[in-house]
Amino acid sequence: MAANASPTQPAGLSRHYVKLLDRRDFDDPEVLAAMHDIAPKSQGNEIERKFWEYAMLGLFLRDVGATARDAEVLAVGAGHEEPLFWLANRVRRMVATDIYGEGGFAGREAQDSMLGNPGAFAPYPYREDHLEVRWMDARELDFPDETFDAVFSLSSIEHFGGPADIAKAAQEVGRVLRPGGHAFLVTECFVARHPLDSPLVQTAIRGLTLGRRCPNATPRNRIIDVFTPRELESRIVRPSGLRLMQPLETEISPETHENITRFVDDELLPESGEWHPHMLLRAHGAPWTSACLALEKPAR
Repeated sequence: MAANASPTQPAGLSRHYVKLLDRRDFDDPEVLAAMHDIAPKSQGNEIERKFWEYAMLGLFLRDVGATARDAEVLAVGAGHEEPLFWLANRVRRMVATDIYGEGGFAGREAQDSMLGNPGAFAPYPYREDHLEVRWMDARELDFPDETFDAVFSLSSIEHFGGPADIAKAAQEVGRVLRPGGHAFLVTECFVARHPLDSPLVQTAIRGLTLGRRCPNATPRNRIIDVFTPRELESRIVRPSGLRLMQPLETEISPETHENITRFVDDELLPESGEWHPHMLLRAHGAPWTSACLALEKPAR
C-alpha cells in the first residue's frame, strides 16, 4: 500500500484509521463514546466489529470536517445502519443508496421497506428531511461528478461482484467526490496468509472434488468475499483514483484472536459459543476482520 500512502500522519487526524480491527481499539474512550453515540445498543456489547466500524467512521468524518452542518454525504451499500440516522442529525444532506429488496442481503440488511419508511429502522429520532434513501447500483451511481463532500461504505464493497465490479464501484466513489473530499471504505481483509485462501488453490479443489467443495471458486475469485492487503490496493484504492491518507497497519494484538468465529455453510460458529467478543472470522485458511481505508481526493 506504500505507493499511495502518506509517509506521515496528515494534520487533523486524531488517530490511525487505515488499519485492521484490533482488540486494543476497544480500550480507547473516544472509540467507545463514538460507538455508544451512534449505536446505543452497543453499550454492554462493545467488542463487536460492526460497532467498531461505526465508531471509526464517525471519528474520521469528525476529524476531516465532514460532519459540518452544510456537508453532503453519500453512503454506498448503506442498508439501514445506524450511521445514516446519526449523520442525518449532523449534515445538510445524507443520501443512502443500496439495491434495497434485491441481492443476498435484502432480507436482513437492505430491506425494501427502507425506501418508503426509513424511520422504522431508526434507533433514535432523526431529522427526516435530511435523509434521502434511493435504490441504486454501486457500480453506476446516478449522481453528477463531484457531488458529495464525503462518501462511505461499511463492509459492502466486497459483495459487489468480481474484481471488475468492485473496481468500478471504487471508481464511482472517486468520481462523485468533490475535490478535497474524503471517502471512508470499510471492507474485509485477511490477517495472515494461508495457501487455502488462494483462488487458484480453491479452483483446483473445486475441480478435484467435482464441485463438491469450493463450488464458486474461479482463478480470480475465492469462495469468500475477503481481500488480501495487496488486493485492497489493486482492487479498491488504485481504481478509486483517491489517495490513501495513511499506510495500512496490518499488525494486530494476540488478544484480537479471542473467540474466532468459524464460517461453515453460511453458519457462524463462535469458538466460545457466545457471540461476543466478535472480532475475527475464519472459513478455511487464515482469519479475517474489518479493515478501514481512509481516502481523500486532491483539491484542485
